[in-house]
Amino acid sequence: MIILVVLLIITITVVFWRTPDATPSDEAAGAGDDGVSRETAPTTLEGALVTQLLQGGISRAQYQQALSRLAARDDERNPMSVPGSDRPDAAA
Repeated sequence: MIILVVLLIITITVVFWRTPDATPSDEAAGAGDDGVSRETAPTTLEGALVTQLLQGGISRAQYQQALSRLAARDDERNPMSVPGSDRPDAAA
């Protein structure tokens, strides 16, 4: 019974443990010029477009147009074929 109580206390402590909030100097050191943290900065073009969309830098229509151009460019550079479409009897 004592072991269960101790395990329960440890579990509750771990679940509700609060870490101290970051200080303003920590936030300033981890953020770039645009206020985006270096750890969460987008690493892909899609991520950069989403960030711009959420921050209001581009409109929804501009975002959709950029993604369609990106998809067309990707299809041109790396075309994908459907498995089995290269069989002679696939056209029938």
